[in-house]
Amino acid sequence: MEHMKHMEQTLTTAPDTFDTTQAATIPATPAKKESVRKEDRHFVTALARGLDVLACFRAFDSELGNAELAQRCGLPKSTISRLTHTLTELGYLQALTDPVRYRLGSSALALAPAAQQGADVLAVARPFMQELADLSKGVASLIVRDRGRMLIFENCQAESYLTLRVPVGSRVSGLTTAAGRAYLLALSNTEQRQALAAFRTDDKTPAPTAESMLMQCRDEHRRLGCTTSFGEWLPDINSIALAFRPGPSLPPMTLSCSGPNALVPPAHLLEKVRPLLQQHVRRIEATFGVTA
Repeated sequence: MEHMKHMEQTLTTAPDTFDTTQAATIPATPAKKESVRKEDRHFVTALARGLDVLACFRAFDSELGNAELAQRCGLPKSTISRLTHTLTELGYLQALTDPVRYRLGSSALALAPAAQQGADVLAVARPFMQELADLSKGVASLIVRDRGRMLIFENCQAESYLTLRVPVGSRVSGLTTAAGRAYLLALSNTEQRQALAAFRTDDKTPAPTAESMLMQCRDEHRRLGCTTSFGEWLPDINSIALAFRPGPSLPPMTLSCSGPNALVPPAHLLEKVRPLLQQHVRRIEATFGVTA
């Protein structure tokens, strides 16, 4: 009990969060934009250009190529190519097909949890999450990738006195959590290699160890239809997870159920919670028009 109270206090008072209160304003024309930038010695031009690229993506223009981005940003195509490469490496863009086109990636979504698309997902997912939390006697979390970590997007908690509280905005391991493992398995081969490298770098895990963990996750998912983490992320904390796509133009999200071993043992998660988790993920995807 004392161990859980200490852990809960640590997690709730010192979450790994970031500030998204300052939004970039995109001036009307590239010429005016560059003039303003030269007058401000504190202005980071490279950063601004990267944000300009991200600002080009809209609901009606969810996929763009380097030529289109160069035209819209008023920059040379060679500059745009370097920017899109960097943004893709960081997870803010996702590369598609050949010739390459791009769409927003997981890190871009993680920066704006209150954005409309995210709000739409939450509106659909919350009732399912609360049902899972109540059944598991722990917490159901909606989680997205943010570079080398997984970010808690939303939580629904059971009314149990003793449960795990990880605040929204906290970042957790991508390799040792069920959510991170489920996310990896939802990716294409190329995306999976990139995400695995980011996760193992952040967790300071040797490449052979990370590869072995991925193989175990694949086998586990084939057997169970979900991923697990029983005491691997934090001692005495168990979780299961499944990934889903909240729409054809959005990156995968994960839905996980977690809690302390005293209340949420592995057998309870696998026997009671797992079937409902699988059912609810299918329902969420169906709501957004995603079919298997």
